[in-house]
Amino acid sequence: MTRLSEDNTEDLIRESLDRLATRAPDGSDIRDALNQRSRSRPRMALALVAAAVAIIALGVPLGLRAYTAVPPASPRNADWAVLPYKPGWLPDGFKEAIRCAKPYPAPQTRDWSAGDRGQIQLTTTPLDDRRGPWTIAPAPNQIIVHGRVGMVTEVYGDATMLTWSPDDIYLLSLTLYGVKEPREVGQRIADEMVKDDRARVSGELRFGRLPADLALSGVKTFMRVSGGATELEATNAGQPAAAAVVTASIGGERPEADGAEPVAVKVRGVDGLYLPSREGRLGHQDETVAVQLGDGRWLSVWGKRDRATLLDIAENLQLIPGDYSWFGRPPE
Repeated sequence: MTRLSEDNTEDLIRESLDRLATRAPDGSDIRDALNQRSRSRPRMALALVAAAVAIIALGVPLGLRAYTAVPPASPRNADWAVLPYKPGWLPDGFKEAIRCAKPYPAPQTRDWSAGDRGQIQLTTTPLDDRRGPWTIAPAPNQIIVHGRVGMVTEVYGDATMLTWSPDDIYLLSLTLYGVKEPREVGQRIADEMVKDDRARVSGELRFGRLPADLALSGVKTFMRVSGGATELEATNAGQPAAAAVVTASIGGERPEADGAEPVAVKVRGVDGLYLPSREGRLGHQDETVAVQLGDGRWLSVWGKRDRATLLDIAENLQLIPGDYSWFGRPPE
C-alpha cells in the first residue's frame, strides 16, 4: 500500500487541487459574485450558492504553496505542539500510531492504523489571514462539511483525500489508504471531526546547540516493537516545511550499517560509532553518529553535515520524559 509521508503531503494537496482546477470552468464570475456578498451571510447560504460546484480557497492555506520565509507566529498557533482537531468517530479497529508537528505555519499530522484494513491520516495546516483567488472543483468532487464546501479526490490510485476548512483558522486534509468505501467513510469522519486542543506531540528529545543556519523543523513520536521512539528534525532556518537537513532520534534499534564499516567514536562520554555517507540496499544514507544509552536504546544523529557537526549536535541533545500513552488508542 502506498503511503504518503508528512514531508510530501503539502505537495500532494497542491497537485491534487491543481489537477482539478485544470478541468474546471473559469471561476471568475462566481469569484466576483462571492466577493460582493456580505461575510455576515449564513454559511449555508454560501453552500447553496455553490450547490453545483465546490469552492476552495487555494491561495488561503499556507500549506498549499512553497515556503520562502516563516512569518511571526500568530498567538492562535504559537503552541504548535498542540493538535487542534481529532476524529469524533473512526471505523472500529483504528488506533492512533503516529503524531507529528512542525512550527507554525507548517502542518501537523496524526495517523490511525487498522492493519490490513487501512490507514487514516489527518493533516492540519494553518490558514493565512489574507484572502486569495478561488478555484472551482467539478461537481462530482465536491463535498459539504457542516455547510462549508470542500473537495474529494483520488490520489495515487489507492488513496482518497478529503480537503475542507472547518473554521477560519485551519485547513484539514483527511487521507484514507486502503479503506473500503473511502468517500463514504471519509465524509462521516469529516462530519464528526471535533476540536481537540488537548492532545500534544511530546517527545523525548530537544535540540541543544544547532548550527546557526539550522532550526527545529519538526518532532515525530511513534512506537516500534522495542518501545516508544522520537525523531527531531532541523532544516534551514525559516523553512519549516523543507526537507530535514539533520535528524536526531531515540529508539530501540541500532543504526543500519548497510555495508559501511563503523568507526569507533566517543559520543556523550561513552563508546559510540560513526557511519559515513553510504549507498546500499536501503538506498542513500547520510553520515550518522550513534550511541547506545544506559537503558539499551540508541541515540542517533544523521544528516547532511560532517562528523564533527553531528557529534556536536549529539553531545548537546537534551533527554526529557516523553508521553506515549496515546499510542494504540482510538479517538477519545
